[in-house]
Amino acid sequence: MVAKLIIIMAAHFIGDFAFQNEYIATQKGKSWEINFYHAAIYTSSIILAWLFLMHYDLCLLSVMLILVSHFFIDAAKSRWHIIKRIWQDQLLHAIVLMIVIFYIE
Repeated sequence: MVAKLIIIMAAHFIGDFAFQNEYIATQKGKSWEINFYHAAIYTSSIILAWLFLMHYDLCLLSVMLILVSHFFIDAAKSRWHIIKRIWQDQLLHAIVLMIVIFYIE
């Protein structure tokens, strides 16, 4: 279980930072479309990590929870400015992933 959590969290950081270029980072707060693209790329990195773990049972509910929560958490930070600090944003993303790992899957 710990190995799964480490790999999924690594995929989280890759999807949220490495696959987010400067254009996406600056535009996702202005464009719903760009924010969706970022959330979709992020979700894809989580799905690939899940497959890497040789778990082919990631349910649609989990995928939708990851995608939709990422979309709205990032909107709360970059568009609505409800979330002020990056650690708050990252903590919310981590909580969603833990819910998926420990309770849904």
